[in-house]
Amino acid sequence: MTADTSKAATRIRSLALILLVLMPLSALGTRFGLWPFTIGLLLLSVSLLGSLIIQIINAIWLLRKPSAGTKSALRLASLFALPPLVLMATMMKGGEGSRAGIHDISTDLDNPPVFVAAVAERGSESNPLEFKAEVAAIQRTAFPDIDTLTTKQAPKQAFTKALAAAAALGWEVYAQDQQQGHIEAVDTTFWFGFKDDVVIRIQPAVDGSNIDLRSVSRVGRGDMGANANRIRAFNSQFNAL
Repeated sequence: MTADTSKAATRIRSLALILLVLMPLSALGTRFGLWPFTIGLLLLSVSLLGSLIIQIINAIWLLRKPSAGTKSALRLASLFALPPLVLMATMMKGGEGSRAGIHDISTDLDNPPVFVAAVAERGSESNPLEFKAEVAAIQRTAFPDIDTLTTKQAPKQAFTKALAAAAALGWEVYAQDQQQGHIEAVDTTFWFGFKDDVVIRIQPAVDGSNIDLRSVSRVGRGDMGANANRIRAFNSQFNAL
């Protein structure tokens, strides 16, 4: 610290660095079981909101034309606080779907695919698997593009292709029944390590097969659009095979 650098500016710079490190640490600590996901989300919120406050303070301080040393410390603090703000902006730009506040998404809202093996896989502390009418109403508005995937392939070929698509996406299949056209799998998110269960239902249709998916988070109220994006990713992967 140079003689003309404010001690407060130095502390802000240090705090901004701590908040920057806290952003990935909040997720990785949850993923590796150091703390529950609620603590991880709280730490992430502290990182995002703290970085926003630092940017506001820095902007006001820099308008007052501080000394060169103080200006340098504040600019470095702003640089440290930038990645959390980029993440915050990305989350806010997710559209209505990311703020829908639901974690259960189905391509068939009238007759959603039913989980069987997932009941034991998820455990008693996970979100319930009952599909509610109010969730369907929210989904119709937030995710109008989520719909049944149709293919000209027969159910047997569609089943094999669905398994291949799930594997390509990195899902862990823990139940499958070709005769019933039923597949269940779990997808683990990269940063926080959240586990979301997926059920795939394949039914014969006049010109091939209908494929319905349902993706449900094990924890949390909302999913920031993750389950809908997972279904979109499956549809794209299936059609690409």
